[in-house]
Amino acid sequence: MTVTLARQAGPKQGWLTAFLKFGGLSGMGWLLDLTLLLSMVGGLGMPPFLANVISSSTAALMVFLLSRRLIFDRSEGALGTRVAVYLLYTLCLITAAAWAMTLIIHGLDGLAQAYGQAPSRAALTAAAKVLVTPPQLLLNFLMSRHMSERAMAPRT
Repeated sequence: MTVTLARQAGPKQGWLTAFLKFGGLSGMGWLLDLTLLLSMVGGLGMPPFLANVISSSTAALMVFLLSRRLIFDRSEGALGTRVAVYLLYTLCLITAAAWAMTLIIHGLDGLAQAYGQAPSRAALTAAAKVLVTPPQLLLNFLMSRHMSERAMAPRT
């Protein structure tokens, strides 16, 4: 039995269908991201900001490349340019998310301490990651679709 991962040719799928498929694929990427993040923070003692940049970049690139192949109507050519632009976008978004996570971690830690609790840094990091994920999912879907389907002008 052969499993085909590539999307079958046919009518262009609707926005909602593509978003739901992207959400499922992103969910797998998010699990990879979270596993890497918590391993680096909890296991290696890496600062959450740096760990989030590394884990999120790894997962985002994987999701972009797979979604381009499995979900979107990919335009041919200029893959290197598409990847470079997507990585630049990803680094900007991840930097903003990592900054937001730092603020959320400090806020949650202060709130927990006010109630006599002392959550671990990994627990605070995981909670912050959950809170910054929904806006990132929507933005990543829009950018992935744009970068996958957009015709790129050839270099002259």
